[in-house]
Amino acid sequence: MPKVMVVDDEQDLRDMINLILQKEGYETETAKDGQEFLEKVDVFQPDLVTLDVMMPGLTTREILEKIKEKKTNPKILLLTVVRFSDEEKKKIMNMGNVVDYITKPFEFDDLVNAVKKHAQQ
Repeated sequence: MPKVMVVDDEQDLRDMINLILQKEGYETETAKDGQEFLEKVDVFQPDLVTLDVMMPGLTTREILEKIKEKKTNPKILLLTVVRFSDEEKKKIMNMGNVVDYITKPFEFDDLVNAVKKHAQQ
């Protein structure tokens, strides 16, 4: 089963996503921010990362730039409260390894389906 890393500064949401993905059979790891993610990514070597867009510290763009310097190059599924225009969607999908995004609040089934779709490709 693919490995998924959950990166979100909201502990309750991070823990809930982590638990749901573990119940689906994924091997998981968590990080509370971009810096912790970058410290753990090469050790855990996830296939997919669920990455919250708005966290303290590093910006999403900075995280995506720094991941290019790592030996591990996972797919990124963004989680965001921001509603994007069509133009913004195009820009986002061209950032690094971003394969999709989900707008918060979301149904957990939608998240699981997105993880299944992208972690296995």
